[in-house]
Amino acid sequence: MVVMLAAVLAAAACTQRDEVPSVDRALSPQPLELTDVARDVGLDFRHGAFRWGVSRDPAAMMGAGLCWLDYDADGWLDLFAVNSYSIDEAARWKREEGGLPQSALFRNDAGRFTDVTVGSGAGLSVRGNGCVAADFDLDGNTDLFVTTSGIDALLWNEGDGTFSEGAGPAGVDASGWHTGAAVGDVNGDGWPELFVAGYADLNNRVAETTLGFPTTFVGVRDLLFLNEGRSDDGRVTFREVGADAGLEVVNFEHGLGAIFSDLDRDGDLDLYVANDSTPNRLYDNVPWPGGAQADPAGLGFRFEELAGRAGAADPNAGMGVAAGDWSGDGRADLFVTNARGQLHAAYRSQIADAVDPSFADVRLELGPQLSGSTGWGVTTADLDLDSDLDLFVVNGAIPVRDLAADAERVQAFGNLAAQGTPGRFEDLSDEIGLRGLVPLLARGSAAADYDNDGDLDIAINSIGGALVLLENSGTGGNWLEVQLGRFAPGARIVAALPDGSRQVREVLVGSSYLSSEDLRAHFGLGTVGTVTELVVRWPNGEETVIDDVTANQVIVVEAPG
Repeated sequence: MVVMLAAVLAAAACTQRDEVPSVDRALSPQPLELTDVARDVGLDFRHGAFRWGVSRDPAAMMGAGLCWLDYDADGWLDLFAVNSYSIDEAARWKREEGGLPQSALFRNDAGRFTDVTVGSGAGLSVRGNGCVAADFDLDGNTDLFVTTSGIDALLWNEGDGTFSEGAGPAGVDASGWHTGAAVGDVNGDGWPELFVAGYADLNNRVAETTLGFPTTFVGVRDLLFLNEGRSDDGRVTFREVGADAGLEVVNFEHGLGAIFSDLDRDGDLDLYVANDSTPNRLYDNVPWPGGAQADPAGLGFRFEELAGRAGAADPNAGMGVAAGDWSGDGRADLFVTNARGQLHAAYRSQIADAVDPSFADVRLELGPQLSGSTGWGVTTADLDLDSDLDLFVVNGAIPVRDLAADAERVQAFGNLAAQGTPGRFEDLSDEIGLRGLVPLLARGSAAADYDNDGDLDIAINSIGGALVLLENSGTGGNWLEVQLGRFAPGARIVAALPDGSRQVREVLVGSSYLSSEDLRAHFGLGTVGTVTELVVRWPNGEETVIDDVTANQVIVVEAPG
């Protein structure tokens, strides 16, 4: 069904324009520049691991992610930073600092941040790893799920500026070392499911391996929590169905980054998991074989693992994962960061429509050198607003022996599609100000337009270091941001331009390394001032179509019905 909402959208867009700075980038192009403004805008946060010295603590060495979310629904993205600490320093934290390090919540007030952790319920004193921001109960308020090396946490957004922890009653209080998380409606009932990657069981060593950590320890099972809707008390509950759904049917692996994306364009969400030192997994979402009578768990779907057949089973030390159409053919491509100098994995989609996913390994064809460091967080984003997706990668050595010596530089790779070679890149790191950025022992990273000026900025969480916020300034293109009126992971947004070209974005909830990025679909438009047609395909298959959308605004698209 196609629904025309021009009048509603025009009113919503005007409201947003009053809040968004007026920018005509086409009139004043300047070189792209990324500058760390974290302290200047009030982001005073330091990751707690190895404050007084490095110890052999694998969980602390893996670092933590961060989540962008508009927790107070004021149109400005707030930031949640996951924290951790090393076991050897726990007693000293309590003795000298009055308590263990806490995760932090920063409220965004028109581009400046205020630490609102105290009293918010978001200050978790855990050995945290990842987070994902999602409206699990569909009440219009964004909740937070936090993975740890102990017991995971679910922070319900109460809608009044506070959160309450409710992982136990919700059924998602899994114990063990968990890392990446991703959210999407995999069974098509309208309620969002939660995937949680398992990493390593430090109490269960593997004696015979020669590959080093994490293969020296037994893996932890990946989990899939099926959302069962509201219970009698009004809260949403979950049922863990990972094994029934087909996850890790042979061995438990060492999962880190994960995404839900419709990789075969058949209308449902598939799952891609970056595994550390074992092949990555691509789970195709298919109807349960044999129908309902052969479906003992009543799932209605099953995950079929076919990364090898699809050409995307990279066997290296996978860390973070990003999905985006950087080749410009309308289909989602994959990029996976690898560790210890291994070539990062780059997979260009070869899928037609409604067939098995298929990818070509193009890591040797992209142009720049994609090895020599240990990559973690990764983002595909149109950083320079020239209409194609660029790559941004953060790095930091593992194992950690010295916080300063193990730090590495962040990298930005510009897509050359606008110059006639789509899917090839050039290293822009030195040109855009990253040479002057102090090397980081980086882990999680996430992109968002935090200042609502139309370009994407990047937050970085690093082990033992201060949080970094790279403000994007000086780009020379027009832009459009599409905010959906309801939580809709997997929604597909297509912007048709006057020259007949099309840009495609998909709402991904959970990506990069253990992080959540801006859920608004972002389009760089170059010199184009109007999007001829904007099409939102909602997860239930319905579509919203809007003609002649003016550039340089945040437009709110409401769901049909």
